[in-house]
Amino acid sequence: MTDASTAGQPEPVKQTVAVLDSVMSYREMGEGDPVLFLHGNPMSSYLWRNIMPWVQDLGRCIAPDLIGMGDSGRLDEDRYRYRTHRRYLDAFCAELAIEDRVVIVGHDWGGALGFDWAHRHPNAVKGIAYGETLVHPTVGDAPAERAELVRFARSDAGEAAILHGDFLLDIFLRESVLRPLDAEAERQYRSVWAESGESRRPILTWLREVPSYGEPHDVYQAIDSYAQWMATSPVPKLLIVTSQGQLTGPNLEFCRAWPNQTEVTVDAKHFFQEDAPEAVGRALREWLQLLS
Repeated sequence: MTDASTAGQPEPVKQTVAVLDSVMSYREMGEGDPVLFLHGNPMSSYLWRNIMPWVQDLGRCIAPDLIGMGDSGRLDEDRYRYRTHRRYLDAFCAELAIEDRVVIVGHDWGGALGFDWAHRHPNAVKGIAYGETLVHPTVGDAPAERAELVRFARSDAGEAAILHGDFLLDIFLRESVLRPLDAEAERQYRSVWAESGESRRPILTWLREVPSYGEPHDVYQAIDSYAQWMATSPVPKLLIVTSQGQLTGPNLEFCRAWPNQTEVTVDAKHFFQEDAPEAVGRALREWLQLLS
């Protein structure tokens, strides 16, 4: 789904950087204050390809592949927990001097990591744009189908199905967009997970990390901590609401009450970057232009 409004624009340059004991891949374009685009499960920086060009003249746009995902390095052990991603993202930001006047644009687990980073670096953040992400630690409790999926992922049968089958990728890539992905986009996303088995461990672990009735406790606490901070922080915010997405009900009403916030609604399911790149890009651009 290439957005016509970005046709002819230069594409973000793909690069790699050594991070801790591995490497992380990322896309970059533009100059100025850093605008950090963070993806979630099971995606990569490719998700932001049609959004970054909208704001490339307003900042240094950087979109990493989270560790174990996209073209970033794989870890030798099952270390893809929330705290692992947080540690590698911290090191990535340090390597690329993402340390002052940072704008965070987060989605899914990338939104959670972005909130967390902002909470721990409040004086370094200029603004936070987010949508379809974990705004409250009870996000895994409802609706019933989400809670059931998390329970299934924590079972032996769920582990076998996710590591060796494609049903979860089908859910993400076919049921989470309004219209079918074009062939190239689907190829890009699926190619990362073409090898079944342990190479798909990051998908499984991310799903298991969604708090459900308080567990995992450390992840619940981390989300609860940044959620309380976001509910009182004056940092400028842009909330991207989707017409048919997953951020609904009490969780949506909770984050709608956050201070100093602009809200935009787009016609999309979970992956608004694929369904509505023009609407999201335009809203992000207009909001960024208001930041000092």
